[in-house]
Amino acid sequence: MTSPLAGLGLLALWLALDPAGVASGRADEPSGVQAVVLEGEALELTEALKGSSIAFDAEPVAKQVVLRGADGTLTPLFSDDASRALFLDKRLRNRRAEVTGRRHPGIPYLQVVSFRVEEDGELRTPEYFCEVCTISVRYPQICPCCQGPMDLRMRPDSR
Repeated sequence: MTSPLAGLGLLALWLALDPAGVASGRADEPSGVQAVVLEGEALELTEALKGSSIAFDAEPVAKQVVLRGADGTLTPLFSDDASRALFLDKRLRNRRAEVTGRRHPGIPYLQVVSFRVEEDGELRTPEYFCEVCTISVRYPQICPCCQGPMDLRMRPDSR
């Protein structure tokens, strides 16, 4: 007969051998959530559907941003702090992009974790920077410190 504590020993051994949670997916991701990296072009849905035979009301989807893959697949993006710049700043759209995100089961939208867009032939991370306060933020806004303007700049790839 085995002791109930023997099972705990096996669990401790399993956790020691699998500290990153590889056997069950990412340890820091909820069950069923899939981490992905997608490439394509970020654009508004109305732009992506131009020229298609799909009839739709433009106003309700006018601000929806999607990632159009090389195969034409459209992946809608959730708007939140990580993706808000794509929704607010048209200078970041209609160019090659790489989006790191999470797919949640049963939901067609992608939750963006980070993204990079092409500038001068390279993928770069956009940021909005205040020269006065030297503060950097992820999406366009007034400086949270001095209330002055923030300029878009592209950070070189740090990967």
